[in-house]
Amino acid sequence: MLARVRVAVLDMAGTTVTDDGVVLEALCAGLRAVRIALEGPRFPALRRQAEATMDRSTITVFGELLDGDMHRARRANAAFEACIAEQVQAGRLREVPGAWDAMCTLRAEEVAVALSSGFAPGVQDAMVTALGWEDMIDLVLCPADVDGRGLPDPAMLLAAARRFDACPAEVVVAGDATADMVAARRAGAGLAIGVRSGAHQERALRAAGADAVIDSVADLPALLGLPCRSTDPAQAESSRSSGVRKRGVTRTGPR
Repeated sequence: MLARVRVAVLDMAGTTVTDDGVVLEALCAGLRAVRIALEGPRFPALRRQAEATMDRSTITVFGELLDGDMHRARRANAAFEACIAEQVQAGRLREVPGAWDAMCTLRAEEVAVALSSGFAPGVQDAMVTALGWEDMIDLVLCPADVDGRGLPDPAMLLAAARRFDACPAEVVVAGDATADMVAARRAGAGLAIGVRSGAHQERALRAAGADAVIDSVADLPALLGLPCRSTDPAQAESSRSSGVRKRGVTRTGPR
């Protein structure tokens, strides 16, 4: 391993989860809820702004998109969350290939696995449950768990370190967005690993502070010098559904 790692904080959308456009659809649903014309001249700029910032708290993103009008932002965010929940129920979320095996490897090597996102707690928990990851995740984190302080604020990463009595230098952060890298640097994380599978390109990730950039979260164990623990698909499905180690989703703070 490159350093002693006790905690791995992994981003969700774009890093461990492939959403097939679900997040963008939900964004559009939110904007429609506050009567932003998606075919209007303003929408292309709004879309670019949203795509550049969706690694942050969604309520914060809508606030910025709507010029600080938080009343409309809350309405938009409610519609966004409803759309995400509907798509989760429809089974449209998929794990990034190899994410399950990567998490198995980390936990087998006694590295705690935490998932972070900018989603609301209920949405994030529903995603974890739909993917069958409840037994594989030691902790889930979102801005609501740390007084609304989403990325690039380091609060979620520091909360993960505290939860496992680790110092920040013993935390590795993996994410597809520059905000993940900035938060890792601000937290004093031991490693900030950029992932090419999502929002931002390698150059931007490195400029934001990435120590290394990998193609996929599936490559993280190898980067850390850990043995690959590939899981047979049938065995993985049995593990997901058996409930042998079922603990439910653990959060750091009040729901």
